[in-house]
Amino acid sequence: AHRAEEPLWRWGHRAEMPREYGPSNPPKSHELYAGSKVIADRCFEQNLAFYKCKDASENPASCLEVGKAVHACVHTALGDIEKKAPAEFRSYAYCLEVNALKMEECRTKQLAFESAYFGSS
Repeated sequence: AHRAEEPLWRWGHRAEMPREYGPSNPPKSHELYAGSKVIADRCFEQNLAFYKCKDASENPASCLEVGKAVHACVHTALGDIEKKAPAEFRSYAYCLEVNALKMEECRTKQLAFESAYFGSS
């Protein structure tokens, strides 16, 4: 259901439609913050491989493929969030957006999102 404080067209799509993430439609900072626990868990191996690659080489081009794997993992994780707990995720992300990413202002929405996401199977 649409909430008065959250615009129906907030991110350029209808609120009830899942947002699709990808190279041409990257996540915004408030979406990354809202999904950070899921992303950290789901994309740990890809991030670790990227950091190891960066430590092993001074040439930025040598880690492009590993970096693409990180991005793909993040996009997939956010897509899964959109499927499992879309309303709670958007509510939490919107709260972070309007509160300058101050998580302490959005703890209630964070708890609602995490309960919906981690509580669902």
